[in-house]
Amino acid sequence: MEIESIGRVAFGAIYEDNIKIVYKTALRYTGNHHAAEEIAQNVFVKLYTVMEHINLNAVRSWLIVTTRNMSLNFKRDGRREILSDEMYEGWTMESSEDEFEKRLQEKEYREFADHIFGELYQMNERWYEAVTLTYCLEKSQREVAEIMGVSVEVLHSMLYRAKKWIRKNYEDQFELLSKA
Repeated sequence: MEIESIGRVAFGAIYEDNIKIVYKTALRYTGNHHAAEEIAQNVFVKLYTVMEHINLNAVRSWLIVTTRNMSLNFKRDGRREILSDEMYEGWTMESSEDEFEKRLQEKEYREFADHIFGELYQMNERWYEAVTLTYCLEKSQREVAEIMGVSVEVLHSMLYRAKKWIRKNYEDQFELLSKA
C-alpha cells in the first residue's frame, strides 16, 4: 500500500512539473488545442503504466520525445522540431564564439537524434520502445524485456535490428555531421 502512495505522489509531482511543456509540445506539432489535450493525456497515461521503470532524472526528456512522436503520429506531415527550454537558457550577447558553435552543434545533434527517433518510431514502434527504454532511460535489458513482455533474447534481437537499421540509414549523415 505504501509503495502505491509513493508512486502516486511522484506521478502527481511529475505531472504538475511537466504538463505545460507536454501540452505546449503537442500543440506546437499539431496546431490543434483539442488534439494537444488528448495527446498530453495519452502521454501521461503511458507514463503512469511504465512509471516504476522510468529513470526519474530522464523523465522530462522521455515525456517530450514521447509527446513529439505521438503528435507526429497524429499529424504525420508536421514540422519536426524539439521544444527545449534548456537550449536557450544562458544565451547572451557576450557568449563566446566557441560556446555558440558548441551549442549550435549540440542543437544539430539533438535535431538529428530527434529525426532518427521519429523515423524509427514510424518504422517500428516496438524497436522505438526497446531503444528508448534501454538507451535513453538506461534501464537494464532484463527490465526492458519484462516491461515489453518478451524474453531477453528477443529484446537483443530487436535492439540489434534497430541499431542495424539506424546504421544503414544514418551512418553517412552522422559522419558528415561529425566532420562539420
